[in-house]
Amino acid sequence: MYSDGFPDQMNGSKRPFIIGVAGDSGSGKTTFTKIISIVLGPSRVSTITLDDYHRYDRKERADLSITPLHPDANRFDRLSSDIAALKRGETIQKPVYNHTDGTFDPDTPFSPKQIIILEGLHPLFTEELREMIDLSIFVDPVPDVKYAWKIRRDVGERGHSREAVLEEIRIREPDYEKYVAFQRQYADYVIRIEESRAAPDQEPPVYSVSLLQADPSFCLLEVPFTLDLSRILPLADGPFGIGGGIVELDGRSRVSLTLDGYLPYGFARSLEESIEAQTEICALPFFPGKQVSATDVIALLIAWQIICRQSTVHQTPG
Repeated sequence: MYSDGFPDQMNGSKRPFIIGVAGDSGSGKTTFTKIISIVLGPSRVSTITLDDYHRYDRKERADLSITPLHPDANRFDRLSSDIAALKRGETIQKPVYNHTDGTFDPDTPFSPKQIIILEGLHPLFTEELREMIDLSIFVDPVPDVKYAWKIRRDVGERGHSREAVLEEIRIREPDYEKYVAFQRQYADYVIRIEESRAAPDQEPPVYSVSLLQADPSFCLLEVPFTLDLSRILPLADGPFGIGGGIVELDGRSRVSLTLDGYLPYGFARSLEESIEAQTEICALPFFPGKQVSATDVIALLIAWQIICRQSTVHQTPG
């Protein structure tokens, strides 16, 4: 749940704030996008899945022996044109890719909200796209985690066979390295996801999630992290870990905050209360006794930084 209150800078803005969420297929982009949307308020956030801007349907890609990761298989010209129109406050006719049968449904009207999330393989692919995006995220799970997620999603939700998914992973990997992975260097925030070291045998599995950013001074110093030893020492919420450091990634030094496992409820709630006090937003529905994952807390921190960034962008003339 979220409150009806919202920072004045965001309510008064007429220009949409554009967020780009990049990463491989099955990397967890949608999970973070959904949580961020809940935090900021679904009435204020709309999402465009960049699969809608594929140039070819599934059969055509198979006939051409081309993967959806290849730039020739995507309509970057139309994507850029549509984003520019949305930034002007215009309604567009957005294409719709149907994952069930791999074809295109009829175009549908799409009107901008205060925040527009572009989620997909290539939101940072061209310089033109990068210049139109106000804040960018690259979701970067390690291969073992990414492949397990993709298999679970494509088999369980999209009806593909396990063998077909594994073959697709094998075919797509070279194109991922060539056409998707390089976008990470342009992202404001990189989310690194690994298997948990604090609770490696947990079922369902939990993860170690790191938030990597190039500018550590922006926003995070305004959010206190309160550790209540009376709640932590009994490990009532399960094993967890908190760490930090400097990571060299793509030729850049990034500050890393790592949260591992289920976080103590008191820790998560104090963080939520701090953000509520500063933004008047009731963020994630944390309830007493609920286990809070590292994913939840990292998404909450990103949402807080989105609020800071949007306020800063819309205080700047032009």
